[in-house]
Amino acid sequence: MNIVSLRFSDINGTLKEVIISEKLFEKANVEGIWFDGSSIEGFARRFESDMRLIPDTLSSYLVNGVKTFFCEVYKAGQPFTGDPRIVLKRLLRKTEEDYKVKLVVAGELEFYLLRNGEAIDTGGYFDVSPRDKANLVKIRIAEKLTEAGIEWSSGHHEVGPGQNEIDILHDYAVNTADKIPLTKNIIKLVCESEGLKAVFMPKPFYGMPGNGMHIHLSLWSGSENIFYDEKGLYKLSDFAKRFIAGIFEHADAITAVANPTVNSYKRLGEFEAPKYVYWGMKNRDALIRIPEFVSKNSARIEYRASDPSANPYLLFTALLVAGLDGVERSLEPPEPIETDIYERGLYKSLSTLPSTLKDALEAFRRDSVVSSALGEAGENLLNLKLREWEEYTCKRITDWEKEKYIDV
Repeated sequence: MNIVSLRFSDINGTLKEVIISEKLFEKANVEGIWFDGSSIEGFARRFESDMRLIPDTLSSYLVNGVKTFFCEVYKAGQPFTGDPRIVLKRLLRKTEEDYKVKLVVAGELEFYLLRNGEAIDTGGYFDVSPRDKANLVKIRIAEKLTEAGIEWSSGHHEVGPGQNEIDILHDYAVNTADKIPLTKNIIKLVCESEGLKAVFMPKPFYGMPGNGMHIHLSLWSGSENIFYDEKGLYKLSDFAKRFIAGIFEHADAITAVANPTVNSYKRLGEFEAPKYVYWGMKNRDALIRIPEFVSKNSARIEYRASDPSANPYLLFTALLVAGLDGVERSLEPPEPIETDIYERGLYKSLSTLPSTLKDALEAFRRDSVVSSALGEAGENLLNLKLREWEEYTCKRITDWEKEKYIDV
């Protein structure tokens, strides 16, 4: 097929696409493809709308038989500083220059499968067919991911009825950031072909588990995982522990990026979704969990607050700059907790994540380290989300309000 798909992400992490002929692709590599940036969420105003897409030829995938490349956005002949992919690549390049290390990331994507608005089954965690009605669907998703060139590690039924999870194997951070929206897209396409709807909304149902997007991080110097230390607590290096401390230092600002919707805050603090800022190995409601690992190559930390509404390029940028700030300042994390935090009121002494999007956005505004790293993209995200908050709190009429107040 002589068609090429060029894709990029808006400020929300939503995929955008233009298809071109294979013949035009060679020209696009040099001159780019023009588009109207003012029509892309969070990119440009009407009077400064002309932008160009330049394909990254190293980011090649095959989606439904079509060659697919991720692109970077240029404006006035220069990389556009509001492009989330460019923001991440800029920090990754600086990290490699300053620390001689690369960020490696894996992701876990949770989603509900609905038919006619209802969960397709009543299955639970790790259930099999016939309780898991999505068994064959997950197999088709896995086949499509493999065909696309996306390495995945596992798929299974999650805790909620009709809830499932697909895990993306670790890769260099920008590659994983590309794969997350592409994986969501493939999952939605496969499910739609089966008459199903895949829902990545953070908290689609009251009283049911929300959808998380757990992120596994490690830093590498060549072939050496610098998060590993045989003699360290949990076999983690001092570098890793300071990285954790940096994330804790900037946890509130990161939350604005990791949980960027009004709905996100209805997930946090319920079931295993984090609310309190602490770490350890056993508790799955910890903000950062240390997964058990059997080799030094598997040493990593798991950030558990983020959900699938997050833009992965901006999320990885925020986590990396926060962690490195902890390293630069030699910060130390608090003692890990391995007991139930609700026993004897232990949770009362712990800091909490912001409880609303507005609180998180205000923390982001105040945090010069995280907001500076995101730059123009961060400003655009902040302004967009403040408008969403105003619309939600001051303008939109919800079903809850109608049920509660219709008869006053």
